[in-house]
Amino acid sequence: MVNTKIIADLPIELGIKRTYKGYFFLIAALELAITDQKNLLYMSKSIFPVIAARYGTTYSCIERNIRTAINACWNSPNREKLLTMSPYPLQKAPSVTAFIDILYWYLKNQEGGSLY
Repeated sequence: MVNTKIIADLPIELGIKRTYKGYFFLIAALELAITDQKNLLYMSKSIFPVIAARYGTTYSCIERNIRTAINACWNSPNREKLLTMSPYPLQKAPSVTAFIDILYWYLKNQEGGSLY
């Protein structure tokens, strides 16, 4: 199982500070993806509603705040780390679901191919 510190530190390494609400939503999304990889297939039905309920907010708020965090990463010098993590070339900031997917697979590869 991935250490929660590793999950929590990854956004920081990408220039996403804890001052962003999206930081916390992103951590929750990664934890849900790690709990069950199938959650990656339908994030709008399996991940975002769970996070929204946990934080007492809406699906759109979750997505918007994660998108803000992604833009912080994309507009920082740490973008290069994201570009090297991504299994495919990025010409623009990834979508919320693509970003979560990139981070999930990066974490999986860091753990020797197994998050379980």
